[in-house]
Amino acid sequence: MLKNSFKIGSISDIPIKLHISFIIALPFIAWAVSTNIEMMAELMDISYSNMVIPDYILGLVIVIALFISVGLHELGHSFVARSRGNEINSITLMLLGGVAEIKEMSEEPHDELRISLVGPMVSLAIGLTLILVSQLISNILAADLQFIVLYLGQLNVFLAIFNLIPAFPNDGGRVLRAFIARKRDFLTATKIAVSVSKVIVFIFGVIGFLYGNFILILIAFFIYMRANQEFQYSKIKNTLSDLKVKDLMSQDVTHISGDISVKELLNKMLHRSHSGYPIIEDGKLLGCVTMEDIRKIDPQKQHNVSVREIMSTDIKKISPEEDINKALQLLLEEDIGRLMVMDGDNLVGIITRTDIFNAFKIKQIENRL
Repeated sequence: MLKNSFKIGSISDIPIKLHISFIIALPFIAWAVSTNIEMMAELMDISYSNMVIPDYILGLVIVIALFISVGLHELGHSFVARSRGNEINSITLMLLGGVAEIKEMSEEPHDELRISLVGPMVSLAIGLTLILVSQLISNILAADLQFIVLYLGQLNVFLAIFNLIPAFPNDGGRVLRAFIARKRDFLTATKIAVSVSKVIVFIFGVIGFLYGNFILILIAFFIYMRANQEFQYSKIKNTLSDLKVKDLMSQDVTHISGDISVKELLNKMLHRSHSGYPIIEDGKLLGCVTMEDIRKIDPQKQHNVSVREIMSTDIKKISPEEDINKALQLLLEEDIGRLMVMDGDNLVGIITRTDIFNAFKIKQIENRL
């Protein structure tokens, strides 16, 4: 779901990814941490004069170690979610923390509560353990190492507390929703939790503006956007819960041969107003070509390049009997515009994001009548 990420490894078959925002921001975050090391050392009662590692290197080590801790936090979510029958797509580390991409989050309050709470508990356990270790062997550790261990411990405790703030996408927002959902329906619980999130966003924004804290303003904006997304997604799922893919798919599918040129396809797109076409030969679906595929071709070569040369063979398919929410989830996860609707080996339709969002708007109008 998160674009501009690349895999760096896997743990227990869960892909671990880094978002490009983390790579870009890493030097700046390390610098920001390094500017406070002398002050933090004094607060921790550690002799700064005995520290020999350059501040920037210390800052870099602390930031990398912190993001490893964030990864463990997300692994906690992932392992509990998997134990509750959820599939985990990946864990992505990015500028403002990490995300465990759970394929379909359970709407059962007990499950959401367990999955949401375990992350902060992991961070708290890491933090308290590191703080205890730094105190028990303070006379053995070099000043630099003691600083790293103690500071990292304190950051993990802060991470646990911050994540329990009842605002989406924080774990605390999901914990709040889980408690409310015990007495109310899931959509109402989401609406209330999102309203609380917006109050917190307002408080963060005001404090950030008054004190000139750009990071706090950025966090407030991020929470506001994610809270709105969470409510909209929940509202769409609730509104379309009684529909199947076959109810919304386009059955009159225009397909093309792989032998036509890119220029011919562009002319077809101009007259038919479709932005994606399946390629079928001998009754078999070979691939799909979209406007994005065509944009990669030099305009001077459009006459000479066949559609077969640029088509995507990684076709995302769905059954006509699947729930419409399953289709929406797949479209969002894969960040694509359309799915091929397959009945066995036969292409029976296409469903797009537009089809689903238009159906949502129509349903909303119907519900007002």
